[in-house]
Amino acid sequence: MDLRRLKTIFIFVLVAINIMFFALINNALNYEKEERRTMTESLTALLAKNMVYLPQKLELPDSPEISGFYIEKMFGSNEELVSRFLGRSYEETEQYVYTASAGTLYIEGDEFRFHNANPQTPVSDFSEENIQKVCHSEMKRLGIPDAPYIFGGVNFVDEGIRAIFTMQHRDDVFFDAYVSFDISEKGVTAVSGRNLVSELTETNSNEKFYSIISVLPDLVRNDRLEKNVAHTVVSIKSGYYIGSTAESYRNILAIPVWQIATDSGHILYYDARNGQFIDE
Repeated sequence: MDLRRLKTIFIFVLVAINIMFFALINNALNYEKEERRTMTESLTALLAKNMVYLPQKLELPDSPEISGFYIEKMFGSNEELVSRFLGRSYEETEQYVYTASAGTLYIEGDEFRFHNANPQTPVSDFSEENIQKVCHSEMKRLGIPDAPYIFGGVNFVDEGIRAIFTMQHRDDVFFDAYVSFDISEKGVTAVSGRNLVSELTETNSNEKFYSIISVLPDLVRNDRLEKNVAHTVVSIKSGYYIGSTAESYRNILAIPVWQIATDSGHILYYDARNGQFIDE
């Protein structure tokens, strides 16, 4: 057998092997796609029997990779938070309501709202670019780092606008960490926030996200959803959750979660490591 003919046969064998290989991959992908479709149909039917509905246009997301995020909160106690906004001289007029010449601070769990009695710098330019500059200046004054916070836009409020900054690392969103600023012509009139973070450290993780198809059946027995009332799931997102029950304020490991929102206004969080509902 001459060398040219042997070479031709070898090439045909390689082509045949590649065709078989790609056929196997394609069959596996088709099988996986069909299996997911069947599971989604069964899940949709189960939820519908219990008056929880998945719209056909709502695509169930795939499970992303989990990153490990250690965070450090800015304030280890309410006293530290109060001192930052009101100084050392203040009065607790009601439980978790603090007043001073600087203004009034309300604290509820891991959330706060500060009403500024003395806005320092008037604002005349309400372009998004300038609003961000005003907010970053206020963040610097309060010692809030810029890095993890992303400008999320503005909403109109009674006396002006509210600029919102959410916490994000690349594509990873932290659902319960934000800071917002109410701004009028007088200046920054109020500051609100939740779980203010001073440092964020990413680490590798070998854990996998729990499939959303495995999580959604829990909506049937979740007590947050009123029974015998229709609920439609309007969004499903993956991200991270800090929570308000962490015992230590330093080196908290953020929880990877599925966020499920319904048309009735409920926002539910499920631990993506084990599928358990986070009841806070």
